[in-house]
Amino acid sequence: MELKEFVETFICRNSLVRLWYPTKDGNELVIPNDKKSACMEWEIIKEEGVYKRYLTHKVIGITDIYTYGSYPEAINIVIEKIELDDWRQQQLNKLI
Repeated sequence: MELKEFVETFICRNSLVRLWYPTKDGNELVIPNDKKSACMEWEIIKEEGVYKRYLTHKVIGITDIYTYGSYPEAINIVIEKIELDDWRQQQLNKLI
């Protein structure tokens, strides 16, 4: 199931969401910046916010990762990692 559909179906209104990629040792944040790593579920549904590029990624599962810093209470969703996204992000970082 894709992220947007998953959030619409299973996540309650006004919940904080944080996305993770799977790694061989566990998981890593999709957006490493702590202050920007979480958003409201309605931002995903409305295709807004920091996770709008990940709406079509497949959801792998939910995890109970504890995070330090901002928003430790966010719902942690693990999504598939698409290598093109990494390349695209590197190109954008070069422009900024």
